[in-house]
Amino acid sequence: MPSLRSKLVAAFVLVIFICLLLASSAFVFMLRDYQTQLKLNQLVDLAVPVSLQVRMLERLGASPEQIAFFLAEQAREMNVRVLLVDPQGTIIEDTHGELEGLQVELPDQPYWRSRRTANFAAYQGPHNLFLVVTSPRASSQFPERFVSRAPSYSVVLAVPQQSVTSAWLELAPSLSIAAFVSLIVSVGIALLLSRSISRPLAQITRASEEMAQGNYEQNIPIRGRDEIGRLASAFNGMASQVSLSHRTLRDFLANVSHELKTPLTSIQGFSQAMVDGTINDAAGYLEAGEIINGEAERMRHLVEDLLYLSKIESGQIKIESQHVDLDNQLRACLRKFERRASECGVTLSLEAARAPSVRGDAYKLEQVFNNLLDNAVKYTPAGGKVTVVADPVPANSAGRQHSTVNGANGGGQGAATGARIRVHNTGSTIPPEDLDKVFERFYQVDKSRVKSSDGSGLGLAIAKEIVLAHGGTVEVKSSPEEGTEFVVTLPLSRS
Repeated sequence: MPSLRSKLVAAFVLVIFICLLLASSAFVFMLRDYQTQLKLNQLVDLAVPVSLQVRMLERLGASPEQIAFFLAEQAREMNVRVLLVDPQGTIIEDTHGELEGLQVELPDQPYWRSRRTANFAAYQGPHNLFLVVTSPRASSQFPERFVSRAPSYSVVLAVPQQSVTSAWLELAPSLSIAAFVSLIVSVGIALLLSRSISRPLAQITRASEEMAQGNYEQNIPIRGRDEIGRLASAFNGMASQVSLSHRTLRDFLANVSHELKTPLTSIQGFSQAMVDGTINDAAGYLEAGEIINGEAERMRHLVEDLLYLSKIESGQIKIESQHVDLDNQLRACLRKFERRASECGVTLSLEAARAPSVRGDAYKLEQVFNNLLDNAVKYTPAGGKVTVVADPVPANSAGRQHSTVNGANGGGQGAATGARIRVHNTGSTIPPEDLDKVFERFYQVDKSRVKSSDGSGLGLAIAKEIVLAHGGTVEVKSSPEEGTEFVVTLPLSRS
């Protein structure tokens, strides 16, 4: 099967050949008349001195036989055919000895053309001959006494018609060589051009084949900003996304296996103890049953969260559009965590500067706030504080928050373009290298608390997807001096 490069070379060569053919045809067409005129001028230049010498012989009283002998000598020297014609148009001498006695029509004076040295006429004669008859003009080379008297005989040069009309064929060899050299050079250039086009495409093809074999770490050098460069850039982006998805899937399977391993081990251990008779009293059976039930419940929550997250990411979860009063919703969420925070020695507070209402799904936004509060209370040490701040986003700060605002200003909202909810906790911090990972599935910063945690490690991932589905953004900032803060930005309602 022909390669792309061979097809490109063939296409280039075909186009170049057609262009050369058209250019050569146009060149020959333009030069045809020029070459014909050049041939005619050469004949005139040969005829003028012969005609003048015939006149001189006439003045000296030479007989027609002597003039014919002179013409025969001149014809041999110049390698031309010469006719001697009397005033009645009869050919009295033909240096080829074929046309003596025949009549030939000489043109009248008005049909003659002029040159610097002679008047001449060129026309089609008998036997496919092209005839040139001249009449020298007075000049420094030809004095008046030689050209003023009308001649008794006319000297006519006769050449085959084809030798004049096909004079341009003399250029054919040179044109053929030039065209051949041009074609060879053009083929070389076509090879270089096709290589510059096919090489990056071949690299992309090889990289695609490598990806098909499971090697997703592919990167193609980007050369230029043309379509091929953009294709290489798009391929690199695709390869990066595929590689990331592959790693994410691999990590996801490993994390799911790890998360399921612990409860399954507990369930298997206690159920085996019940079957083997290791547990032989009612209290032991009750305790084992409670543990098995708790681990099963944990697995159920994990599976439900995974299914829910997958549906959100695939767009299968419908986001309801309704009026959401953030002040009331945030207060309701804080009330749920007051008892737990009190037991952990953590202070909860809400600072709401009349947060603007938004349009969205109240139930799913409540999930977001519950996940953020659960995370904040869980990782805030005793004596710490969790603060929730809700305020409008001014128009001049929307860009700095990197939010995507799709709504218009609500009534009475002034210049606000969105709502911003910040959940801040003191004490615990997130290392800078982990800030980009906190929204990944199963990611938990404090490894020592994973087993003691009731969470599945999916809460922040679910919160992020819900916020994105609402057209908002979620960020995290953390430092030892200021603690940790999650910032959710949502577009305004359009009520």
